[in-house]
Amino acid sequence: MTKTWAKREAYNPHITIVTALFDGHWTGVPHSVGIYDESWVDKLYRGIERNLTIPFEFICLTEKSRSFKETIKQVRFSRSVDQYGWMSLMEWYRPDLCTGNRCTIGLDTIITGPLDDIFNYRPEKVALCTDPYHPHLICNAITLSTPAFAEEIWNIWLNNEQKIITECTLFGAPSEMVLLRKLYGNSPRIDDMFPGRIVSYKVNIVPMNIAVEDTSIIYFHGEPKPHLLQDSWVGRHWV
Repeated sequence: MTKTWAKREAYNPHITIVTALFDGHWTGVPHSVGIYDESWVDKLYRGIERNLTIPFEFICLTEKSRSFKETIKQVRFSRSVDQYGWMSLMEWYRPDLCTGNRCTIGLDTIITGPLDDIFNYRPEKVALCTDPYHPHLICNAITLSTPAFAEEIWNIWLNNEQKIITECTLFGAPSEMVLLRKLYGNSPRIDDMFPGRIVSYKVNIVPMNIAVEDTSIIYFHGEPKPHLLQDSWVGRHWV
C-alpha cells in the first residue's frame, strides 16, 4: 500500500522553530562573522528532528536564497540586514511567520537530548533563559512565545524603532535581547523549569558542572563555537 502525504498547507505543527542565517559582516559582532552557513541550519534541524516527537515546522530567516538539505522553510528578512545588523533578529517575532506558538533558537546551539516536554510548555506570553553570567538578567538562548506575544512585541518594535535602536545596545550594537530584558525581564525562565537541561557550554559544560548526557540543549555564546571543538559528544550530536 502506497503511503500518501497531506499537502504542506494541511500540516498542523505543534510548534514552529525559528532561526536565522545571514552574512554578519555588518553586525558589529566580530566573533560571528564568516562562521555560519547552510550546514549549521541543517545540523540544528536534524538535532531537533532526532529529539522531538511532536509535529514541528522549521523556519530560517535569510537575507538571500539558500540551499538546505533538510525540510526547512526559507523566509526573507523584510528589511536590510546590512542596515539593521543583529537588531534584524526582531524578525524572529514577526507575526506572519506562523499562527501558533514558536521557539526561537540561535544556530550556535547543539541539541543533545529530548525536547518534547520543553517545547510543549505554553507560556502566558513568553519564556526566556537565565543569563549564565548575570543570573538576575534574562537571555535569549532560546525563547518560547505565543502569537499574542509576537503581535505585542512586533507592534512595539514598529512604533518605536529608532528609540529602540538607540537605547537597546549591547557591546555598542543594537540588540533585540536588550529590548527583551527591558520589557520582559520578569518572564518565566525555561531553564529554571527544566533544571540542567538548557545550559551554557562555557559556564556549565566546560567546568563539568553538568554532564552532556543529562542535557537537552547546549548553547554557545561568544567563543568558541561548535566547529572549533574536538569533543566526542559534539561529533555525536552535531551532525
